[in-house]
Amino acid sequence: MSKQWRDIDILAIAILVSFVLSAWHVFANPIPNSDAFDYVRTATVYLDSGIAAAFSWDPTATYPIAMGIVHQVTGLNLFASGQLINAALYGLIIYAFMSIALELRNTRRIALISAALILVFPTLNEYRYYLIRDIGFLAFMLLAALQLMRYYHHSHSRHACAFIALVVAATLFRTEALAYLPLAPLALLAGPQGQWRAFLKLELFLLGIGVSALIAFFVLSIDVIEILQRVVTVYWPFLHDALIAFSDKSSPLSIAVFGEYAANFSGKYIWLFMFAGLSAVLLAQLLSGLGVPALLLVIYGLAQQRREFSQDSTRVLLGFVFISFAILLVFLGLTRFISTRYTMLFSLSLLAIMSVVIDNMLVQIDTLKRRNLAKGALVFFLLFSAIDAHISFGDSRDSLQDASEWLVANTQSGDAIFTNSDYIAYHSGRVENYDEVSRYITDGMIENAQYGTILVLMMSRSIEQQLQHSLEFQQLEALAAFPNEQDPEVLIYRRLGN
Repeated sequence: MSKQWRDIDILAIAILVSFVLSAWHVFANPIPNSDAFDYVRTATVYLDSGIAAAFSWDPTATYPIAMGIVHQVTGLNLFASGQLINAALYGLIIYAFMSIALELRNTRRIALISAALILVFPTLNEYRYYLIRDIGFLAFMLLAALQLMRYYHHSHSRHACAFIALVVAATLFRTEALAYLPLAPLALLAGPQGQWRAFLKLELFLLGIGVSALIAFFVLSIDVIEILQRVVTVYWPFLHDALIAFSDKSSPLSIAVFGEYAANFSGKYIWLFMFAGLSAVLLAQLLSGLGVPALLLVIYGLAQQRREFSQDSTRVLLGFVFISFAILLVFLGLTRFISTRYTMLFSLSLLAIMSVVIDNMLVQIDTLKRRNLAKGALVFFLLFSAIDAHISFGDSRDSLQDASEWLVANTQSGDAIFTNSDYIAYHSGRVENYDEVSRYITDGMIENAQYGTILVLMMSRSIEQQLQHSLEFQQLEALAAFPNEQDPEVLIYRRLGN
């Protein structure tokens, strides 16, 4: 059997293991994430009224529409349909990640190392039971990065077309992927001998496709301006606030940072202060996304294996990593927030290079006197990551299921129900707008609730304070507590008259 077929076997096994892990996470985490209920609502709109209505309800409706299609084809409920889509997308991520690693060094050991890394990477795998569109974005962007690396080496038009098509596919899941279309080709210039010709060819190809698409949209009477306005509308408030805050030295932001007196002198440097602070936030998120084991590998690779980072394929991938970093920095500066999910593409691209770092490390370990100790440390890192990625030590969520069943048994359709749990709102069938439920409640909400309202509340410190105030004035009647009254996670009350 040839080496190529052996690698394919490892890849196939890794994808199979990925499907098993996805099933494990679904059964181990029966309570969906909050975003899942928004997608289910949009999928329901698609099933009831069609694709146009779904996109009118949610401009980024690709993922929930896919959930609805899988539901129609398989008969699975919408949550299970989403999980099936996610399992397939995770399979694509495994394929893309391992293929990128094999582009760097095509050996059987690299295939094994990359499979182990991606299957135990905590930041990615802890989202396996989430219904989120980010997984589709990651899958297609990693495939696009793979095609960009192959285009660097071969300059074949098919790789350029594949890159463009895959980024467009990623855009269907996250509109931000559009930024990678003109910027990601800059990675072609990162090699020791920048591929200027290939870069210009790809950019011209992009320009031609863009013009052709605009013509096609015009012929089909698709209002491109309206689509762009809907995208800009999302970010314009952030940009507007940032411009005001950074341009006025006496803005509320400057006063809040420097104080009213010092703002007169330092206010003009607020942009520098924000840039440094937001860069630190981004760095912290990137470190959090990579995790301790991967971070140690990155530090080791940069310190001990600098030569490896000068190879053509590695330099192109590093160029893609830096472009991802720049896009993240702009996004953070614009919105002034970022989550670990947004840093995932950067983390996975960098992690692929770590496959080669570990491969070199294993070669060096074989020459050490204490090689068993060194191999043991590496195994410990992998085991630590696997446990962190696939075993949850959090509290049981049975209380949500019990509270939902209590509502079904003790209330009727039409009763006034308030809850801060989207799971209870959906599965009890007692809250029509289950996708609009927020786990945070405003001050005075309990006091201002109408007489007879059933309050089903997941506990938090702020809610405890409101409950205590209402109980002191005998405004609430306790009905149930889950799992128990001594240590409740969910409390159920009826609002009494004043």
